[in-house]
Parts: sequence; structure tokens; C-alpha cells
Amino acid sequence: MLAVVALVIALAIAFAAGYFTRDLASRKRRAEARRWREYTEPGWLRAAAPANTNEAVPVATGELGQMLDRWESRARARRAG
Repeated sequence: MLAVVALVIALAIAFAAGYFTRDLASRKRRAEARRWREYTEPGWLRAAAPANTNEAVPVATGELGQMLDRWESRARARRAG
């Protein structure tokens, strides 16, 4: 019986730690979103090339760029058959 109580207490502590961690991550994410909401792109920044040109798209770098590139190549492969 004591082992069951100890297990329930350990489970409650684990759940509390999970909720605390999730809350902390959400607070960080919301704070960053609040900072970015006030961001305005400067007018001198070069605009992207129009979509109807034949210019090659620069290779995306970084983790997000690589993920998007994989998604696009998989979508092209599915469409091609």
C-alpha cells in the first residue's frame, strides 16, 4: 500500500513538473511574440524578387529553411508521381 502511495506521489510530482515546464516555455514564446509584434521592416531593406521571374531561389539556410526545403521537395515528388 505504501508503494502505491509513493507511486501516486511520484506521478503527481512528474505531472506538476511537466505543467511547470510547459508554462515556462509558453511564457517565453509569448514574450518573444510580443517583442516581434512591434517589429517593422525598414523601407531600405531590399524587397524579394517577384514570383513570376526565372531567378533561382537562394538556398535556405538554418534549421527552418532546411525543414521547408524538405517539405517542398517531398511535395514535388508526390505531385510528380
